[in-house]
Amino acid sequence: MNGRFAIALAGLARAGLLVKGSIAAAIGLAAAMLVLVMLAAWWAAAGGASARTACEAALPVGRLAERTAPKELVSLFTEAAAKYELGGEGPAILAGLTKVESNFGQNMGPSSAGAIGWTQFMPKTWKAYGVDADGDGRRDPFNAADAIHSAANYLRASGAPREWRKALFAYNRAGWYVEKVLRVARTMRLDAPAEAAGGLVGCAGAIDAPSLGGGVHRVTGGGEIVSIPGSPGESIDSRILPDVLALQRRFKFTITDGYATSGHAAAGEHPLGLGLDIVPGPAGSWEDIDRLAAWAEPAPDQPRRPFRWVGYDGDEGHGRGHHLHLSWDHAPAPRPPAAWVLTLGAR
Repeated sequence: MNGRFAIALAGLARAGLLVKGSIAAAIGLAAAMLVLVMLAAWWAAAGGASARTACEAALPVGRLAERTAPKELVSLFTEAAAKYELGGEGPAILAGLTKVESNFGQNMGPSSAGAIGWTQFMPKTWKAYGVDADGDGRRDPFNAADAIHSAANYLRASGAPREWRKALFAYNRAGWYVEKVLRVARTMRLDAPAEAAGGLVGCAGAIDAPSLGGGVHRVTGGGEIVSIPGSPGESIDSRILPDVLALQRRFKFTITDGYATSGHAAAGEHPLGLGLDIVPGPAGSWEDIDRLAAWAEPAPDQPRRPFRWVGYDGDEGHGRGHHLHLSWDHAPAPRPPAAWVLTLGAR
């Protein structure tokens, strides 16, 4: 127990014992109990806040893939992400934002709205969030170091890294803009190491292959179609059922379709019981689906194994507000079961 909290407890206890008379004692005891509850709640909240801060600070900073951003800017993206504790996705998202805003300094405005510089700040916002990153005594939106660090400062203040979409929407209030920055960022980031594989999740919701069973496995044989517990009317290939349930626990989704003999592409995975359509569940949100999509497909058209295809933003009939589709990779098969299927080995 924290020392100051223990001292407070002892003092309150002594105060209660000094109260004279049964009625006064009861009132004193009730008051002391109330204060104790309030103190306990305060200490818990303080501890929780400290844990969150430590967690965010411990997020590994990701690396940019080669030749996706000008070499002279790479260290700025990495340093800014580290300084403002933007986690593993920070460098890539800062790079994506700078690419979208000014094409890495090729178009520094002013824009039709009056935004200027490497990261296209409005002058009023720059006044509030602009920083002098290179130590020359000036806050200059046309200086790459100042602009990139200032963007990191603003994104952090707006909710990143825990709520990247919220932070990017604050930067430019347009849904298409948020999607474009995230899409560009995914093309720039190297595949995350296992401990950082949560992508946009942050500490609390990070997912990594080892936590789901130790990596990808090829499972041969079996493959009967079985019901999905907790999803009435939905079924799936038994070999991927543990993966489905583990992902569902982590990302809080509802399954809208699994094995289906009609209503989907005949050559796809639904007729094999190896495809899944999902939306946010009662306890989940589209942020959860976004995080799963980002983890399952770190870069456009480059799904992480064991997935063969991930259908989300940018894919017709899929995406935020519609649904996320996941297909597990498998042996060619005209009907179930496929001879083998890749799985996460989740249990």
